[in-house]
Amino acid sequence: MIVVFEIDYVDIRPQALVRGLSRWTTASSDLDGAWQAAVAEVQRLSAAAPWGGDAAGIAFKNAYMLGDGPNIAINSGSEFVSDVGELGSQVRHAVENATGMDAEQARSVSSLLERI
Repeated sequence: MIVVFEIDYVDIRPQALVRGLSRWTTASSDLDGAWQAAVAEVQRLSAAAPWGGDAAGIAFKNAYMLGDGPNIAINSGSEFVSDVGELGSQVRHAVENATGMDAEQARSVSSLLERI
């Protein structure tokens, strides 16, 4: 059974929003720092070529580097981490637009009521 919720209003609670966006910014910054450290470690370990030059080492290297190896994971992860950071800004912008529209509607209704 599919349940569809219809929401025809937006309830923005400024204090909760400020706290939430602050936490989002902190978390996304922490995520970015951890990701950069992880990328540096993968690159350091890969550059050290610890797999060796014997047949097993060469087979491992070929499998590890197949299809651009760890660079695909690094690039995908970097894009994801960037998107997480941007989402906070997008939410902030959407809320600013919503509250701006609400204020404009309030001015319009006020003006209409003054004329009545």
